[in-house]
Amino acid sequence: MSIEPDDDGFERRMRTAGLIVGPLAAVVVYATHPGSHPPEARRLLAVLTLTIAFWVTEAIPLPATALLASALCVVLGVAPVKAVLAPYADPVIFVFVGSFLLAEAFTRYGLDHRVAAMFLGRGQLARRPIGRMLGVGGASALVSTCLSNTATAALMTPIAIGAVRSPGSAHGRRAPAWVSGVVLMVAYGASVGGMATLIGTPPNLLVAGFIERLAGVHVGFVDWLLFGVPISLVLFAASVLFTHLVLGRGDAAAPPAEAAGASRHAGSASADGASPSIPKDGAQKAGARWTMAAFALAGALWTLPSIASLALGASSPVAAALAAHLPEAGVAMLCATLLFVAPVEWRARRFALTWEDGRRVNWGIILLFGGGLSLGTLADSTGIASWVGAGLQEIGLARTPAGLLFCSVALTIVVSEFASNTAAAALLVPMVIAAAEAAGFDPVRPALGVGLAATCGFIFPVSTPPNAIVFGTGLVPLRRMIRTGILLDVTALVVIWAGLLLLTPLLPR
Repeated sequence: MSIEPDDDGFERRMRTAGLIVGPLAAVVVYATHPGSHPPEARRLLAVLTLTIAFWVTEAIPLPATALLASALCVVLGVAPVKAVLAPYADPVIFVFVGSFLLAEAFTRYGLDHRVAAMFLGRGQLARRPIGRMLGVGGASALVSTCLSNTATAALMTPIAIGAVRSPGSAHGRRAPAWVSGVVLMVAYGASVGGMATLIGTPPNLLVAGFIERLAGVHVGFVDWLLFGVPISLVLFAASVLFTHLVLGRGDAAAPPAEAAGASRHAGSASADGASPSIPKDGAQKAGARWTMAAFALAGALWTLPSIASLALGASSPVAAALAAHLPEAGVAMLCATLLFVAPVEWRARRFALTWEDGRRVNWGIILLFGGGLSLGTLADSTGIASWVGAGLQEIGLARTPAGLLFCSVALTIVVSEFASNTAAAALLVPMVIAAAEAAGFDPVRPALGVGLAATCGFIFPVSTPPNAIVFGTGLVPLRRMIRTGILLDVTALVVIWAGLLLLTPLLPR
């Protein structure tokens, strides 16, 4: 698989254009000063413009763009250095670290090949790109109904890698389009699957809490299923269809079980491209057992607080204690670091993971997402996000209940492309509830629309953790993610809007 000359030339032209257009666009935005913001917000708008241009064109490496944006925010006085850099230590960052380490162990001991061969089967459908998209995406969506989308993507990414490896793959070469499509279905399945249940993703629970406190309406687990499952199923079908239409080209005839391990994902690749030494015989089996135990423990601890809350009630002391002591970040770090003390060959003091494995984690993706969190936080603190939200109330379309719902979903999808899904929901849900109540509309629908749409950041790696995780494999070029992501964003807007209009009358009042 080689890079086509035309594509290579197009990439060079895109990078060159980004290096020129990005700074010029930032200067224009600063000079025209849309919104008449305070000086700090005005500077942040310019930095955001430059960052988006560099991310879209990949003018420089994406993690470097994130670091550049943070540095500019400090130097230009947008916020103090501690405020700018604090999001790099956000708990979700450590979910990434722990999840990447678990994924490294999963790949190190060949578990990705075993699970991929077992799950994807050997029929004719399993040998085609669309069959692998359905298999990987369906499993990811199913798991995401119980685990967070971040945890699901971390668990499923090694399986997807095992499903797309081919004997001729190698570092530094562009993956076929269908390979990108299969890996992307991990992120899409994790995101749309999380919409189905109340515990599927943090914004769901956040929105339910806001609705109960601010609107006096209780949305329970079964209530959420009435609209969450249909919307999730339709979006999953759309994600498979669009991904296959856009990226389903190429020959995928080799069954997953026969795939060679030459192409490791970016989170598992060494700096020089060489594969790590894999323990054999007893050590191999012991490492695989420890890795499966760590994954099982992570899954159990991630779901335990939600199960306790559903069984005992959210106000139960036991449920509250489990939620306080078993956050996702803590569980991910605990289960990953336990592998550093899990012996596979005690006499030689060899353990399931070593720091050589840890060095292969894609730390650039962690910096990239930290930069995205930083920009989202600054957009909130400087008033940029509120300015965008206030504009919603000036739109003529938002003057009817259906129009307000449409605008709420559309705005949330846009905001979620540049901020975390939880942050987008926390920012926008109170705003749309207040806007609905002021206009005399039912506030439940627009609030639910924000919660579901917050998970629909499909275009950029920083839009949502699953996107960043699959981008970190190195098998999904940014422009391929953008092409399918735009189609899914537009589809999600229509499906969520229509689905809530049709299904939310079933909710109790």
